[in-house]
Amino acid sequence: MRLIKTYSKSYISCFILLLLFQTNLQSQSLNSKFSWQNHWFIGVSGGPTQTNISNKVTSVISEVVMTKKNFYCLSVDAGYFFSKYFGLSTGIGLSPYLTQLSLDSYSNSLDTIDSENENYERRISGKNINETQKIYFLEIPVMLNFQCPFSKAIGFYLQSGINLAIPVSKNYLSSGTFTYSGYYPAYNVLLEDIPYEGFKSNVKNDISGKLKVKTINPELVASGGFYYCTEKKYQVSVGFFYKKMLSDISAYPPVESFQLSTHENQLRSFMEGSEKATASSMGIIVSLRYYIE
Repeated sequence: MRLIKTYSKSYISCFILLLLFQTNLQSQSLNSKFSWQNHWFIGVSGGPTQTNISNKVTSVISEVVMTKKNFYCLSVDAGYFFSKYFGLSTGIGLSPYLTQLSLDSYSNSLDTIDSENENYERRISGKNINETQKIYFLEIPVMLNFQCPFSKAIGFYLQSGINLAIPVSKNYLSSGTFTYSGYYPAYNVLLEDIPYEGFKSNVKNDISGKLKVKTINPELVASGGFYYCTEKKYQVSVGFFYKKMLSDISAYPPVESFQLSTHENQLRSFMEGSEKATASSMGIIVSLRYYIE
């Protein structure tokens, strides 16, 4: 909520500046060209964003707490306006998605065989488990642009379309403290805190790895705000944007029984044990466009 309040204050401040610019522009000659009379444009956009990678974890690892993180996005685009109001655009952008996941406690077990071919139940417990997921998407948009001029200088804009999001970096960093023990039903004995079969207590696991993410992910994107035009074919705009993946981004195969960790120096990602993973972001977008004759 604090980030959204900050965004809103910045957005309102920029809009007030645009209104002041409009007052100045109204005193200019009526012979000046309207920026929207130039159909082709190129531009650059960027701004702060609050990102989230949502992992719908299985019942085995319930009560996972997910925390959204702040980052910045950047893109370049080009387009064509068919009229004063409507146009199409495309381009390329880089959007990071970052999420912090935490789990206070974890316990699970599995039936297995030891090195001496004895059947036993391996018991695993963990605490203070944290994971950071970070994915950078290269985004290629197809956007419908709408502009509604209030005057020669200021207007309202809307954009909506689909991004083709391609992951170019997909990492996770996990840590936690785990205890491994073995229960042998044939002898009714529990082995723990010994080197045999890795039955160790309070083992600190710090693991980094690559997330498995689908190669192409469709993403809905929408933005809206206000723009200001100058006499030299430039257009500055400020607005809000929202993006959301339309499908499961995880490329992990379905698992019937998920084990977060089975031995020392091994810790899987929460995404691997999730039924579905999606991503979304929202924030402020500031754009600069140049209109070509």
